[in-house]
Amino acid sequence: MPDRTTAVQTGDGPMEVFTTRPEGEGPFPVVVQLMDGLGMRDELRDHARRTASWGYYVVAPDLYHRSGLKGPLATDRDGMTVVMAAIRDVTDDRATHDVEAALAVADADPAARKGPIGMYGFCMGGRLTVVQCQRFGDRIAAGASLHPGNLVTDRPDSPHRHLDRVRAALYFGIADRDATATPAQMEELERALTAHGIIYQLEFHPDAPHGYMMPSRAGVYNAAAAENARSRLKVLFARRLM
Repeated sequence: MPDRTTAVQTGDGPMEVFTTRPEGEGPFPVVVQLMDGLGMRDELRDHARRTASWGYYVVAPDLYHRSGLKGPLATDRDGMTVVMAAIRDVTDDRATHDVEAALAVADADPAARKGPIGMYGFCMGGRLTVVQCQRFGDRIAAGASLHPGNLVTDRPDSPHRHLDRVRAALYFGIADRDATATPAQMEELERALTAHGIIYQLEFHPDAPHGYMMPSRAGVYNAAAAENARSRLKVLFARRLM
């Protein structure tokens, strides 16, 4: 499977963009993968390759390029202090600029198909997927938010308050043991999705903590939840992008 890492220039310096796709000339539908808070690492590249194996040109930008942090970041007490600071540094506006720069890589490659794209993300990337579906409007045809947090908050910029431009069909794979995605919060999210007429599926994965998609995280990874969420993602993209 052809892999490539490209350094692209952004307004905040160079950013690495990992791309992977099936063998052959294509063109293949484009899918953007947005990272979790533990930094760009081989585990995320493996996720991208698996998605690419379904027939997609996957683009994965390193959203920590401003700080220079590389994963896997530590998850002990001190490590999580670094992680949370890094997450706060990835603002919605910065993520939008980074996605635009990453899509420029695909736009310049004949193997990448023009037209509507897909997007998915883990953890902070799951939240950012919803934000970018709003910002890119009808360019994103399908989006998946995997073990996200903070989709529903009291802040004016809470993602659930800004869904009027979303045209993507959405999947939410929620960890059922996640204080940042509680049943009450997800009920409020569903009310907002319904009010805007958005096609979506939201499901809680039993016995799944935040981070359940990541095999490297012993005690957090839930194989059954991960495979179920991945199967939903595969069907969603096939319906909306193929």
